[in-house]
Amino acid sequence: MEERFITYILSPIIGICIGLAIVAFTSIFNIISETPRLIEAYTGMKIYVLLPLIGLPASTFIVMRYAEDKRTGCGTHKVLEAYHYKLGYIPPQDTVTKTVASALTIGFGGSAGLEGPSLLLGGGLASFIASKLKLKDIRIPMLVGAAAGLSAIFKAPLTAVLFALEIPYKRDIEKEVFVPAVLSAIPAYIVTVFLTGETPIVVNVSAPPLSLEVLIWSLLEGFLATAVAYLFVKFFNMVKFAVSRCALNKFKRALIGGCTLSLIWLFMPDAAGLGYNVISKALRGALNDDPAYAACLLLVKMTATAITLNFGGSGGLFIPSIFLGAMLGVVFSGILHASASVSGLFVVVGMAAVLSATSKTLLTSVLFVAETCTPLSIIPATLASSISYFASGTCSLYEEVQLSKRAVEEEKALEELYHMVIEQNREDALKVKVGVIMNRNPIALQEDMTVKEVVRMVENYNFRVYPVVDERFRLIGFTTIEDILSLPKSKYDLKLSATLLRRPLIAFENEELGEILRKMIEYDVDHVYVVSDSEQMRLIGVVSGIDVVRFLLKYIRL
Repeated sequence: MEERFITYILSPIIGICIGLAIVAFTSIFNIISETPRLIEAYTGMKIYVLLPLIGLPASTFIVMRYAEDKRTGCGTHKVLEAYHYKLGYIPPQDTVTKTVASALTIGFGGSAGLEGPSLLLGGGLASFIASKLKLKDIRIPMLVGAAAGLSAIFKAPLTAVLFALEIPYKRDIEKEVFVPAVLSAIPAYIVTVFLTGETPIVVNVSAPPLSLEVLIWSLLEGFLATAVAYLFVKFFNMVKFAVSRCALNKFKRALIGGCTLSLIWLFMPDAAGLGYNVISKALRGALNDDPAYAACLLLVKMTATAITLNFGGSGGLFIPSIFLGAMLGVVFSGILHASASVSGLFVVVGMAAVLSATSKTLLTSVLFVAETCTPLSIIPATLASSISYFASGTCSLYEEVQLSKRAVEEEKALEELYHMVIEQNREDALKVKVGVIMNRNPIALQEDMTVKEVVRMVENYNFRVYPVVDERFRLIGFTTIEDILSLPKSKYDLKLSATLLRRPLIAFENEELGEILRKMIEYDVDHVYVVSDSEQMRLIGVVSGIDVVRFLLKYIRL
């Protein structure tokens, strides 16, 4: 209780400090991004297409030379990784170097968002302050600082608070963050508005009155947003996987990425940089006459973002998702031949829906467009975002570091070990076949046993979970000691098959451990049952969470 009280007192101070830090960061970014324009104005030379050839290698060099963590990419990943796996600690040199690297990446035309470095700057500064004060748990202050950074950069404090609650998990929220996030986000917002004014990052739009037709079209747009978000996530991860297997060193990759971006900017400069001006045009209806161009811009922006953040650049994925949603709204409006006022609403709805699916932040997405564009969009945006949030399943741009929900102790160990294996490039451990580590001839309960017989039998074992099989030893489910003991004594004469059995997670001997481990983490289970084949379903082994933990510990450096 004492440390929580300290966190409450500390949060406004963190918010003020981070507000000042974000003002300084945006000033540096503006200088970097304006310098090429000044050179062009003075010399008449169109040098913008060459900027990524400077930005990506410079970003890579700074991170490789000065950061403790040598990986470039999205700042949000670093914050979530620190929250879940590093006890909230972000090295100060990583905070500084990766923030500067992001300013160079985006200022020189890279396709990314400023929210990534803002989250990292806020989270890193809060982590530093909390560690100097020797707080036992710096995870909450770190996430609170990240919220303050987002509040300052977007000038949207309510969005920042909800983002801090939603972003750690795909299907859960971090309730403990709410109060300190409010206490930090509002001071950060006040500081930035006082020093830089209230200029929004995109234009405000007017929305038409709600109608049944608008709501129906919003639902349909939610499904289209699901497809766009799914494509973005899969393409981004495909590029990431391909780059990780590339034999070239990181500096050469950055040169290749910069060269590719330069070629893209030569033919489609609207996909460069932040894209705020293009989003504003979409909201005003200035792109309505050419939905085909918006569709091309959507695909090009998707490609450019994947190249920027996987070939050595640093930044965020929040704004690129918003950009894709805006272009989807333009295309959707063009298909429907919507009026200017209605098309602006569809652009807002698309922004919220795509962001909801790519980041798994339903409430944040809706509130972001309400705070920055128009509050009249809340209902249609909520409908579309809810569709995309659930229809996209567990698909997320942050899936490596964004957990499904809060884990119990054993599942938490699996998640941390899985992350350590990936971080230390020991993927060979994940390619081991399940048959190598499974326990053969597991203790199983027969479905025709009575509950009373089961109770007597399990007295002789130390297991908590038991598979249930039929007379041919085919797996039909599993049960736990808690399930059995929760039954009233009046049902002790019932056969086990008449009780409520749980659905098991199954695997085959030749499956790779990595695939099974990802399923265990996704479904929050600590036992996998190995069967002979999908038809016979004969139980031949079991893999428990502790078996996986013991096996992976042999492969990682602690």
